Amino acid sequence: MKILLVGDGARENMLAEQLARSSELYVAMEKRNPGIEKASQKFFVCDYSNMEAIGGWAIRENIDIALITSESGLIKGLPDALSEAGLRVVSPPGEGTVIGENTLYAHNIIKEAGIRTPRFISCKDEREISSAMKEIPRMVLKPAVKVDWKGTRFSEADLKRSAEGLKYGKKLIKSHGSVIVEELVEGEGFSLQGITDGKSLSVMPPVHIVKRALEGNQGELTEGMGGFSSGRLLPFMKQADLDYARESLWKVVGSLKSKGVDYRGPIRGEFMVTREGTVMLDIYATMGDIDTLNNFLLLRTQLSEVLTSVAEGSLMQLSFWEKATVVKYLVPTGYPGKARKSRIEIDERALWNNGAKAAFGSVEVKDGQVWTAKSRALAVCTSGNALAEAEAKAEGAAQSVKGDLYHRRDIASPEYVNRAMKHVALLRSSKPWF
Repeated sequence: MKILLVGDGARENMLAEQLARSSELYVAMEKRNPGIEKASQKFFVCDYSNMEAIGGWAIRENIDIALITSESGLIKGLPDALSEAGLRVVSPPGEGTVIGENTLYAHNIIKEAGIRTPRFISCKDEREISSAMKEIPRMVLKPAVKVDWKGTRFSEADLKRSAEGLKYGKKLIKSHGSVIVEELVEGEGFSLQGITDGKSLSVMPPVHIVKRALEGNQGELTEGMGGFSSGRLLPFMKQADLDYARESLWKVVGSLKSKGVDYRGPIRGEFMVTREGTVMLDIYATMGDIDTLNNFLLLRTQLSEVLTSVAEGSLMQLSFWEKATVVKYLVPTGYPGKARKSRIEIDERALWNNGAKAAFGSVEVKDGQVWTAKSRALAVCTSGNALAEAEAKAEGAAQSVKGDLYHRRDIASPEYVNRAMKHVALLRSSKPWF
């Protein structure tokens, strides 16, 4: 079995290691990733917009199945291009990837499916922003284009005064044509991802993702500083929260099907446990980065067999070891602003002694040495019978990496987890506002 993976981040590093266990792995990357190179049979470095080159290479190598996890690759139309080239593709077609690209489209799909979601208003000019901010004073400003992760801002945390919100909203409109003003809801978040063949859905353990750059959930928003999972349920979740999230993902698949979209492949939702119950915040057409690093650390099923089952329309359910996992990103000093370049050195023995895996993210290889690039450099990924054990291993593993780097030491710490549990317990004990 020859499988083509398209992507070059830490997520793909983890997927590459899983796929290499039971298939011949071929990878198309825009930037070279040493971890992916090590796991792959062959790799091809090319801009994802050069679909003819990628398709031609895949045909010459007699690829059986293609999985596109890169958001950029999805947006540029690789699933459709590779399908037209005769490959079996287990990523959604162009019409399906729109949920991962267009914020308003995704929000409307969620709303149309009857899923609980915060109020939102789409704005195209200053007057509409001003009106929306009066209607929703505690708000989140979201850019129309989802891949602009730096574009999201929260009132109070990022926008101290309404004038700042208005000014920033106008900036987003100038860049993207519109902005979403969304109600800010209070709670604790989790991400749930799965894979579907269009007829059934298999989900993975929920993951709590930490996005603020500094400890105590302070500082700027980032792509994600790390996260954790504790097996079937997160410490602050109930079974009903997971059931609702799974049902919501399936409703999205059904809503897309009603629009003529045969959605197959990965799907992921962001949720929050609130006073009003579990609400869906967003939906994506590919696997998440930190989600995948946590989930696939414990995968029991052969991933190549799962992908084959999706392509054949007879989905094999995913199976995972029921353990806790912790992922902590090591990022260059200055991230998420102007990151400083630094050489990375990894003590492989110390990493091994902590039972950890290192997954490379945004790095550059020069003369056999690994250097940080502009974004998150690498993630240390650990597991344990309990969160405390996995977190201790992650901290030990982080010390095995040398360079001008920093990470959030509080991710999955007992204090962090207890604070989240108390927060949700307090919310559940209070009455809904409606």
